[in-house]
Amino acid sequence: MRDEQRREHGQGDEGRQEEQRRDDGRGDEERQDEGRPEEQRRDEGRQHEVRRAAARSGQAAGNPAHDAPSSPVRYGDPFDEGFALAEQHQAVPDFGAALAVYAQLLTLAESLDDSPDVRFLRGHLLSDIATVRLRAADPVRAADDLEHALGLLRGVADAPMGPRGRQVWLEVLLKTFMAKAELLRGRGSLDEAAACVDEAAALLPEFHDPEGLRTAEVGLTRVLLLIDRGQWGAAEELATALLSTPPVTAEERPCAPGPAAAGPTAPRLLDCLAMICASTNRFDLADDYLARAEEGFRAAGDHGARQGLLAHRAHVVMLRGDLDRAEKLYAEASALYEEQGLSDELAVCEQARAALAERRGEPAVARDLAASSLARFERLGAGLAAADTMLLSAGQAYGRGDLDSMRRLAQGAREVFEERRVYERCAQVDLLLATALEDNLNRTDHGAHEARSVATALGLALPAALALEAARYDFVTAHARSQWLQLADEAMRLAFRLALRRGDQGLLFELVEHRCAGASLSLTREPPPTAPPRTPRPSPASPPSPPSTTPGPTADPQADPRADPQAGRHGDPRAGLTFPAPAMKTYGPADGGAPVLGGAAGEAAAAVGLRVAAPPRVLMAPESGRYALQEYVRAAELRYHRRIVSEEAVPFWPPTT
Repeated sequence: MRDEQRREHGQGDEGRQEEQRRDDGRGDEERQDEGRPEEQRRDEGRQHEVRRAAARSGQAAGNPAHDAPSSPVRYGDPFDEGFALAEQHQAVPDFGAALAVYAQLLTLAESLDDSPDVRFLRGHLLSDIATVRLRAADPVRAADDLEHALGLLRGVADAPMGPRGRQVWLEVLLKTFMAKAELLRGRGSLDEAAACVDEAAALLPEFHDPEGLRTAEVGLTRVLLLIDRGQWGAAEELATALLSTPPVTAEERPCAPGPAAAGPTAPRLLDCLAMICASTNRFDLADDYLARAEEGFRAAGDHGARQGLLAHRAHVVMLRGDLDRAEKLYAEASALYEEQGLSDELAVCEQARAALAERRGEPAVARDLAASSLARFERLGAGLAAADTMLLSAGQAYGRGDLDSMRRLAQGAREVFEERRVYERCAQVDLLLATALEDNLNRTDHGAHEARSVATALGLALPAALALEAARYDFVTAHARSQWLQLADEAMRLAFRLALRRGDQGLLFELVEHRCAGASLSLTREPPPTAPPRTPRPSPASPPSPPSTTPGPTADPQADPRADPQAGRHGDPRAGLTFPAPAMKTYGPADGGAPVLGGAAGEAAAAVGLRVAAPPRVLMAPESGRYALQEYVRAAELRYHRRIVSEEAVPFWPPTT
């Protein structure tokens, strides 16, 4: 930048070649070095080399003469060598060695005379240091580095730089925003993380990204935020769209070195899809995604990311029900993460092993593991993860008969989930409390208070069950909806048991009517998005709206689970709306199998792979406008911020009709 300004004012040494000037300068240094101690000459020579390297980096970043696409971006040695060496250490992974290299480079950069070039170099180094510290589970120091890096990078935004230098600056700033979003995600500050992603996305139109690398990284972070909120369907659709976008033929462009640039995005998206599928009961697909992710990390030479898949593989195995194998995998992962000092990953493993120990009937082991996991998460400031462990500990406390601890832990976890707007987990807390109350009703005689206890349990269980069942609206494919519904049905069965216990025939009738209401089918299929959704940056008072929680025109939930998940995604759109009719009702097979759609509804949904819309309201009293489960539906929509029924209304079918 300084050199570019001097050239504009006619102050450049135009009569001599750069190589000749370097040779002449080196000769002067050698003559001055005669008679000095060897160690002093080495130190001064190294400092002079750093200054020359920094000057060259400023020329490369700001000089239009260096803006030819064939010219790779360099800072000059020792910085280029240092960046490359640090990346090699991270691939091992050896975060301590990588941080040591970056610290040496930062010390050298800070010894240079202050200028926009030097401030940019320091900001770049601090950004990379923060990224490594995040991976090494040191969020407190990473936060300080990120704030300092952003201050330096924003401070040089108006400094003169050529087009090539501008691209390098944009890339480093993008990487820094994404690192900050990751930091905020780890803390559970999801709204702030989403705002940070929006800031990064606002830079993309100006950034030359022919390969779509940074665009994919922004999309990946959006996927992770959706997963954190439990919005599985929206996360799956976005991740699939990002993976299906064909890469543009890469042309050489400025590329800032650093850890974020080296991390492959496609395998991480595959890893996300594996976790989504495992959490929604699609284990074979999860295994396939994990295998593809491992192959991608192996091809990229990212050994550390491959090691991280071990815990995810254990998670899939645990959800499958193979508890012994899951314990072995988690123990292996725990030993690896403890050796590497990765407290966050170790805490996740301890959380899972606590659940496994509880299921094996080892309450003391489970309690110790849960306490250790909770302590690690709290030290790291990982609020959501700590709340998950509190929820696990609440279930353990109930198993020990410690009802006060159960209520305290469950309520503490729910407060965190509600504060962070993770409403699916709020519903899970309410279901835990309702299940515990039902179990207590089975074990003890509540006497005159039984009716009130059952009403309390129903008030917790039924709205939560409605919300979890409604989560299927997010999924695009019939198979995903069917598998999710198997999970949601457990909550709905609890609600039916409690209604039966109360002997409330009217409530049972409304439950059946609501479940059989059918849904509108839209035979219009829009293509999936090809880029992450752009949302305006929210104000603190109005957090961003979830991308897919408000359903559009959609299909019925009970579509054939054997249908191809991708069937009809790009078929010919056929506009039209079919209102619920007898052929669109669900019915139960005689052999007791899962309910399926009748007639045209099942055929259409299986063929086109449509979304699910909220079912219509079932009018129980047309003159008053009251609809089935009205009080519980309103409670669910208020507590969990999810649409339960649509604005459409249909009359119920009296038995005499």
